[in-house]
Amino acid sequence: MPMKRYDYIIVGAGSAGCVLANRLTASGRYSVLLLEAGAGDSNPMLRIPLLGSLLTVGSPKYDWCYRTAADPTRGGRQERWPRGKVLGGSSALNAMIYVRGAAADYDHWAQLGNSGWSYDDVVPFFNKIEGTISPMSADHTGGMVRMANADGAHPLSYKFIDALTAQGTPYFKVGNNGSKSGVSLLRMTSSGRVRQSSAYAYLKPAKSRPNLHVMTHSHAARVIFEGRKAVGIEYHRRGKTYEVFAGKEVILSGGSINSPQLLMLSGVGPAEDLSAIGIKPIMDLAGVGKNLHDHPAVFMQAYTNVPSYNTETMPPRVFKHVADWALRGQGMLSTVMFQALAFVKTNAVHDYPDIQLHFAPCGYVNTETSVEPIKQNSFTIQANVNRPQSRGFLKLADKSPASYPIIQPNMFDDTYDLNTLISGVKYMKSLIEGAVFNDVIDRISVPALKPITDSDWELFVRENAQTAYHPVGTCKMGTDDMSVVTQELRVVGTHGLRVVDGSVMPQIISGNTQAAIMMIAEKAADMILA
Repeated sequence: MPMKRYDYIIVGAGSAGCVLANRLTASGRYSVLLLEAGAGDSNPMLRIPLLGSLLTVGSPKYDWCYRTAADPTRGGRQERWPRGKVLGGSSALNAMIYVRGAAADYDHWAQLGNSGWSYDDVVPFFNKIEGTISPMSADHTGGMVRMANADGAHPLSYKFIDALTAQGTPYFKVGNNGSKSGVSLLRMTSSGRVRQSSAYAYLKPAKSRPNLHVMTHSHAARVIFEGRKAVGIEYHRRGKTYEVFAGKEVILSGGSINSPQLLMLSGVGPAEDLSAIGIKPIMDLAGVGKNLHDHPAVFMQAYTNVPSYNTETMPPRVFKHVADWALRGQGMLSTVMFQALAFVKTNAVHDYPDIQLHFAPCGYVNTETSVEPIKQNSFTIQANVNRPQSRGFLKLADKSPASYPIIQPNMFDDTYDLNTLISGVKYMKSLIEGAVFNDVIDRISVPALKPITDSDWELFVRENAQTAYHPVGTCKMGTDDMSVVTQELRVVGTHGLRVVDGSVMPQIISGNTQAAIMMIAEKAADMILA
């Protein structure tokens, strides 16, 4: 069992929490308790890059298995929202894609009143993360997370690159941060042999430190306050309730669902909503749970007359790939499902790429419980809206910590997102039907030759748009009335309490969010220790 008092308590051992645990204990001066509601990451299958997502997404052992409320902007559709419930959090489940995001994204954060968060300000903290095989930038110094380009990519992935460059899109050898139009093999958080989750890269080296205590299967129920000062955490473990106290700070790193949920369970949030379900408000913060947004995404698939990963995973071919991974750390199992990325501008009025494309040399279906490869040779292209304008929310269903919150995406609350995604899927279809893919495609599977009219395309997008698994923003950083944390990530109106995770983003970055969340944690650790 843990001690009764630590200097710092971190709630959530995900992409941000593991970074904080490492950095705050490095000097040996401070004691830290890291609480994680989920399991440990000892299953060796979690280390295999390609298998991580397939084994964990939809499994209650590793995934919170959230489901959204009916979305009125998509005909009342509901969808599952995987979120990591394991050491490493969503970095143990994700597609291992590492993208910094456009420089303008962070400059915009600073323009919103968050000084210290411009791109020039955050570059040093990206450098602390990036332990790459080849430098990502001239000022790169090497960091904690081993990374590699998807150099062993499938031939179909190179076809995707050729299709983009044939249309005049520049090719980037090292990778693209989303600032400019371009296509590249993706940078993955993997050494080839081993998935570099935040637990593997940051927590594993720190676990033996005597001043760090890691507790799994420990579900935080509320922040304990004395007045408006956070002094500890009440948590549930194996059917019992415990309290533990922090001498310096309580830090919430549960992500964009769990962190606002825990704040509201603790009396920090919209006072009227909390009172209505029997929670006594401690601090009336209207923005808690608001500003929820994600990258709206749609994928298209085509069946091929050449082998893809779909048939490579079947006997006897799969045995070769198992041997390649086990003996050499190479081959299909050492890479990722998505292997190439592109940022493209589909509307001439924009001065930035409005769509991000992902390419996977396999076809798959999203079932109610998992991601399942289909049995035919195929490939997938997915389009994301880079800078979505729509905003959803989450709120408590009741005052029980065991109840899941109500998640309302409102994915197309702003027509900009709908129209931009329509442009993105038209662009994908033009790539698939172009000359580069002509010799390998049997037929497009999603959609077939239709839609034709603009109304057809709108219907297709509303019926097929889904989460890109990048929810952010529900405890946004800023200076306006809807801000939840300050530029130092302190919860407004409280003492001794911070939020450090993707929920603090005022506006989502252009690209996958894993890198930005780890950067936020690196910067937060620097501020806390200062």
